Amino acid sequence: MRTTDCTKHGPQGIGLVCQHIAHGVDAGQTVGFFWGNDTDLARPDAWCKACDDALLVSDDDPGWVDDAGFKIVCAACWDEAKRICGGFA
Repeated sequence: MRTTDCTKHGPQGIGLVCQHIAHGVDAGQTVGFFWGNDTDLARPDAWCKACDDALLVSDDDPGWVDDAGFKIVCAACWDEAKRICGGFA
């Protein structure tokens, strides 16, 4: 399993989140939180509502991934992003 050494949580498995979720966490914004179910990482890939809307009309265009601008986060940061960006208390 791929890992990272998070400055906040220490050594962790990784996940990927879109750039909007990454920025949303920093700003405390509820941008939505959607995730896939196929992964070889500690957490599945996750994307915001805007990226989900774009995905629905993308016709599986691989450019969607580039537009989402996925960022690597540790598993604990992924969980935190889900809580913050998904609006879950």
